[in-house]
Amino acid sequence: MKRALFYSKLSKSFFALVSFLFLFSPLWGQDEEASQTPFFREDQWYLGASFMILQTKEPAFKPQGLSRHFQWGFIRDIPLTSNGKLATGIGLGMSFERYTTNISRVAEGVGKFYYTIADQPAAPLFFSTHALELPLSFRWRNATPDDFAFWRVYGGVSLRWNYTTKIRQDALEIKNNTDIQNLGAVANLSFGYNTWNFYIAYPLTPFFNESVRNANQQPLDLNPIKIGLIFYIL
Repeated sequence: MKRALFYSKLSKSFFALVSFLFLFSPLWGQDEEASQTPFFREDQWYLGASFMILQTKEPAFKPQGLSRHFQWGFIRDIPLTSNGKLATGIGLGMSFERYTTNISRVAEGVGKFYYTIADQPAAPLFFSTHALELPLSFRWRNATPDDFAFWRVYGGVSLRWNYTTKIRQDALEIKNNTDIQNLGAVANLSFGYNTWNFYIAYPLTPFFNESVRNANQQPLDLNPIKIGLIFYIL
């Protein structure tokens, strides 16, 4: 209950901040034009792909193949300095994640289940999510109004809403159940030159809900470190 209340407050605060920035950014642009200050924006489309290193406290856990992450969307740039080198960014995007594991979901009666780590599972168990994301970032770059190739370092947080989740193993397929968190947050960092940039991300919230347990009736955890590339297109 406390965690649900925290997520509710977090999402409301984030949406309030999104509304504030989008509503008042045009006013900032008017002030810039009026003062003839050489502000410029780096509004960008982005596209990224990463592989995921899965971390868990389960001692026998093993990834079964490649776990992967794809993302795409648009970032609205809001300059903080007249030379454009410092800015904030706020946007809207989507992502897809697929986790391949040796975890098995074991039924324990009607409406009861637990997860166990199988030494030799009959088939891998896949978790997959489709998410709507609201990225918020603090941005540094050595750009100029006439130079579209520059070094950059962007860091921030993305608020996620998993609008579709799926668990699949052999004939078992479960969609949109309560095992996987619907709301979450991810810290991320990207850096590079021009279009090509390295991307690193780590979750700030659990992947599973509190009710999910392992064979010892302890909370089950699964934390992905995402490492890959992100492309920014002006």
